[in-house]
Amino acid sequence: MKIFSRISRRAAGGTGAVFALTALLAATALALTPTQTREGYVEQVEPICKTNTKANERILDGVRKKIKDGKLSVAAGQFTKAATAFEKAVKELRAVQQPAEDSAKLTKWLKKLDDEVGLLRDIGKALKDGNKIKAQTLSVRLTHNSNQANNAVLGMGFDHCLIDSSKFA
Repeated sequence: MKIFSRISRRAAGGTGAVFALTALLAATALALTPTQTREGYVEQVEPICKTNTKANERILDGVRKKIKDGKLSVAAGQFTKAATAFEKAVKELRAVQQPAEDSAKLTKWLKKLDDEVGLLRDIGKALKDGNKIKAQTLSVRLTHNSNQANNAVLGMGFDHCLIDSSKFA
C-alpha cells in the first residue's frame, strides 16, 4: 500500500507541475498577442463594410420606385434581405478584435448597427403589412440612427463603414 501511496503523491506533484507550466505558457501567449491598433482595426473592418455596402446597394436597388408604384411586398422582401445581409456583416465586425482605447465608441457603434438591422426588418414588416406610413416613419428613424452610428465613430478613419443612406435609393 505504501508503494501506491508514494506513486500517487509523485503523480499528483507531476500533474501540478504540468498544470503550472501550462498556465505559464498560456499567460505568455496572451502577453505576446499583439494589441489591436486603430489602423489595424480599420484595415480589417473596411473590407467587411465595403462588401456589405455593395451587397445592400444591389439588394435595395429601385426600392423607392417599387414603394411609389405600390409594389410593397416586393420592397418588403428587399428590406428583409438587406437586414439579413447587414446582420451577417455586423456579426463579422463583432469578431474583429477592437483597439482597447476605442472600445467604448466601437461598442456604441456596433449597438447602433444592431439597431439598423432591426429597423430594416421593421420597415420590411411594415411594407409587407401594407403600411407605407409606418415604413416611412421607420425610414426616418433609420436615417437618424445611421447618423448617430456615424457620429459614434468620427475620427476612426472609416470610409466604407460610414453609412451613406443616399446609396440605398
